[in-house]
Amino acid sequence: MGFYQRFATGAEAGLMAGAGVILLFLFQDALHLEPLATPSALATGFFGPAGYRYDTDVLARAAGMAAMGARLVSYTLLHFLTFAAVGVVAGFALRGSSWLGSLLGGALFGATFCTGVFYAARWIMDAPVHLDAVGFPGIVVANVVAGVILGGGLYVARASDGEPEAVSGG
Repeated sequence: MGFYQRFATGAEAGLMAGAGVILLFLFQDALHLEPLATPSALATGFFGPAGYRYDTDVLARAAGMAAMGARLVSYTLLHFLTFAAVGVVAGFALRGSSWLGSLLGGALFGATFCTGVFYAARWIMDAPVHLDAVGFPGIVVANVVAGVILGGGLYVARASDGEPEAVSGG
């Protein structure tokens, strides 16, 4: 697999991993009967609260809903761009020689690298992420899931591309 193919495959696997994290948090929020609580908390933590004051309650609620929608859209774009970049790194870093090895390597990659990227982004943006909704274990679990999806996606892509280590399993 050439450089550009590895780059594109990594970005694609990263987008799949990002979608997996979104689905995991949507499912978790649905179980708690709090739709969009986790992405709202993460978006507010990264971009800050709206903080606008208006004279009427109706205007305040409308502005708050518009601001939250804009934050969610912005955070979703940031989320997918970040996971695409993480997928590119994974495309070069993960070299599982078997299906199980790819999944385990992906899980370790997710637990360490993806979690590190999350907290590095938080630190760089000086973002007071509200982890009450998610918590450190929730972030790590979500990134392990993302890593497993990355590892599996990259393994399947390599096998379909005919890479010997993916096809032979060794």
